[in-house]
Amino acid sequence: MKTGPDLLACHVRALFVHDADGRIVRANEPGEGPHHAAPRFYLGRSRETNLARVRADVAESTAGALLALAAREPVVDPLQVAPRHAAEYERVLAAERPVVERYAGPAFRFADLDRDCADVVAVTEQNAGVLRGGFEAWLRDVRDWQPFVAYRVEGRAVAICASVRITREAHAAGVETLPAFRGRGYAPDVVGAWARRVRALGALPLYSTSWSNAASLRVAGKLRLVAYGTDYHLT
Repeated sequence: MKTGPDLLACHVRALFVHDADGRIVRANEPGEGPHHAAPRFYLGRSRETNLARVRADVAESTAGALLALAAREPVVDPLQVAPRHAAEYERVLAAERPVVERYAGPAFRFADLDRDCADVVAVTEQNAGVLRGGFEAWLRDVRDWQPFVAYRVEGRAVAICASVRITREAHAAGVETLPAFRGRGYAPDVVGAWARRVRALGALPLYSTSWSNAASLRVAGKLRLVAYGTDYHLT
């Protein structure tokens, strides 16, 4: 089994495309568009180590100051503890231009996985019509975001999970449930089914969310996911 630092490194490689200097270039998603935006500063933390990244367009002096602070950041346990230097990271970035977005949340690995629910189906280009009626925005990504699964009610997808960030070693989950069907336990079914398919490919299924996303945290709890680290982003 991979350690926390190994999982954190896999997670960061799945999240972002990096240049030769280890700077973040963009989010690791196919195609073009605003969804490729990446944070200016990223700090991944586990109980054993920290891993910092700076976006490629951040000035060298700013990047150096951020990485110097990150090098002094203590490892964290419990994972909910905010970075010790959070205010300083913001101050350093804001000197270049204002911080417009903040994000923090846990990253999970999968332990034991139950069998698929009978109402969960793999989504491919051949049956992608099952997404119509609520998930049209996902249609363009069916080919690239595999594995892709859906929970069906009366033949219609009401909850979906797909690989939205992919490397050879790891896949990161993207999950959505239609508003009218939330709270019924469909999300854990699709996330679990997705994770089994990722494992069958020989890759690690990874799941992350924000500390403020109560519904997503409940999914992690129902699946008995194990938190190995936490993400902290500033944009």
